[in-house]
Amino acid sequence: MREIRCDKFVDLVSESEKVDSLTLNALSSKYKRDHSGMMLEIIEKGYMRKDPVGELWARANNTTYVDPLSINISYPEEERIPLEMAKKIQAIGLYEFDGYVTMAMSDPTNRNLVESLERFLQKRVSPVYGHAEDIAHAIEINYQSNISFDEALKTLEAYTQGKKLAEEGIDTLKQLVENNALVELANHIIYNAFKQRASDIHLEAHKGHAKVRYRVDGHLRDIVELPPQAHNALMVRMKFISELDISDTRLPQDGRFTVEVGSFSQNFRISTCPGLHGEKAVIRLLGQAGKKGLPNFDELLFAKSNRKSFRAAVSKPNGIFIVTGPTGSGKTTTLYSALDYLNDRDRNLMTIENPVEYQLPGVNHFEVKHSIDLDFSAILRSALRQDPDIILVGEIRDLETAKIATEAALTGHLVLTTLHTNSATQAILRLVEMGVDPYMVAPALNGVLSQRLVGKICESCKEAYQPREELLAQYFTAESIDSNIPFYRGKGCPSCNHTGFNGRLGVHEIVEVSERMRELISQGSSVSKIHAEAKRLGLKSLREDALKKALLGLTTLEEVERVTVPEYKE
Repeated sequence: MREIRCDKFVDLVSESEKVDSLTLNALSSKYKRDHSGMMLEIIEKGYMRKDPVGELWARANNTTYVDPLSINISYPEEERIPLEMAKKIQAIGLYEFDGYVTMAMSDPTNRNLVESLERFLQKRVSPVYGHAEDIAHAIEINYQSNISFDEALKTLEAYTQGKKLAEEGIDTLKQLVENNALVELANHIIYNAFKQRASDIHLEAHKGHAKVRYRVDGHLRDIVELPPQAHNALMVRMKFISELDISDTRLPQDGRFTVEVGSFSQNFRISTCPGLHGEKAVIRLLGQAGKKGLPNFDELLFAKSNRKSFRAAVSKPNGIFIVTGPTGSGKTTTLYSALDYLNDRDRNLMTIENPVEYQLPGVNHFEVKHSIDLDFSAILRSALRQDPDIILVGEIRDLETAKIATEAALTGHLVLTTLHTNSATQAILRLVEMGVDPYMVAPALNGVLSQRLVGKICESCKEAYQPREELLAQYFTAESIDSNIPFYRGKGCPSCNHTGFNGRLGVHEIVEVSERMRELISQGSSVSKIHAEAKRLGLKSLREDALKKALLGLTTLEEVERVTVPEYKE
């Protein structure tokens, strides 16, 4: 990157009050001629997070900030600039819209470079700013393949024609997994999941065909259909890289693998299961937020009262704090954000997970390994002899782990953990239902957070609209809402792959624990009584929080209906 002096950027950082004046003055002196270097050091030293810094840099240079890893890149492969050129100039085409090619560039103010790109592409270019590292990762993901998906599929079909993979010997299968066409096909599916910001990849066998589906922003999308032989070969490849038994198609198997992308490693967890028409696999992309950095409390978009309660509960020196919600609702990300907030040199922080999804500097991570009987309870017992201050237990599933975690909370440790329940108040009694004595749960519990994830409206195509009256009547009375208040939705654009959504955000309900509630827990009271006490303390339901976010234009009423249920009733 060429040297760029941008005094306006320094002013904007100063106005943000995120970097103290002494540090900012020292950085300004160090980078007198090159403020881009100053921007990078602000990120590397952790003074500000990457996205806010990028937005300030873009504002200072009269352009827009884009993270190319967080949007759908839809610019056609056949029209993009060559790989070596993209790497050299640190630029990548994102999408074409209204006659302009939007390109993420590390130096969008370089007019000579923009004009050169316009001559090369024979199209007008709209430059936006992206961090050089993110552009490099996006190039690695989008330029990864030497042959097209269709070419790889045709070559693989020809190779497997006439073969019954389920009956082939181990030597033949070992030859198959190294077949170039199969490797390319698997890479296409994996890297395309990156491009579309998928959280899960589904490989499904059906009668006469198979299909690949991605879960993106909480929704499953059909991606491509495959012939059965290609699906079977793909299953062999995925099991091979996950170090599973490639010859066994009769039993479920679980494993994991890692893919190197640029300077970061992406971890995957795979689960296979035999079905009526063949094996099905679900592959989860673990720790996707790790590429961008964990969100802080503000970026989790808590309502003001919920943020205050959450911060107070996790800041206590001891006790147990529970996050509840279904699989894939962001529980681990929320707990890691809390762990990041609590992380300092004076504390010994430990995590026990299956598997470890994020890695934080200064935190000791431990992974469950059932194959050698190293389960949650075994590691937790050992961890308590390691002089911990804060322990994150990935999930409490059994009575032994629940008892040890509760005892740890009562003996001076802060325990952060998750449970699977439908609401925050139900989670309060789950430990009791598992067999932990109520007189232990009551004093140990700091609070419970329940959360779900809803689709976030794409900012690039966001539009105001007035929902149908019957839809509004499901959520509001005529007296409670002004008919002139606009609601919002995404119209659909290349940035969001024409879905109207780009990313997800959390909706929350949090239960504070009062002395009265501790008495109710000790007495073995019903969920309805505990819920009534939670309401007295100010509990707002998941649906109430989701509706607020719809009114703020962050999500849609359809997402509110899809993800939340009406007010809890016993």
